[in-house]
Amino acid sequence: MFLDSYVNQKIQIRFKNLPESLSGPITGIYYPDKWCVAKLVYVESMGIWVENPCYEHTKVQEEDGSAVPSEEQIQEKCPTNVLIKWEYIESVIAFPQRNPEGAGKETQLIGFHS
Repeated sequence: MFLDSYVNQKIQIRFKNLPESLSGPITGIYYPDKWCVAKLVYVESMGIWVENPCYEHTKVQEEDGSAVPSEEQIQEKCPTNVLIKWEYIESVIAFPQRNPEGAGKETQLIGFHS
């Protein structure tokens, strides 16, 4: 697939009919009606995986199943990968000559909320 050659690079994505449940801190998509910039992680038949660099995670349970006491629960930022199904993608812009620095005038970076 053409987009495979842009893995690990930033692309611009325009969404369509994105459900409200896919907007917000989990996906990092705060402005679904604008072009968004994201790092492309993987392309598959269901859609594209993009990185949300600013996901906030709070560990509430240890791997052994024991609870983390509330006073020890710390919210941390960690990058996550999010699958965006093709049915929610209107268009994708790739930059063959370079990896764009930052976002253009009409774009928003996925993962950042201002």
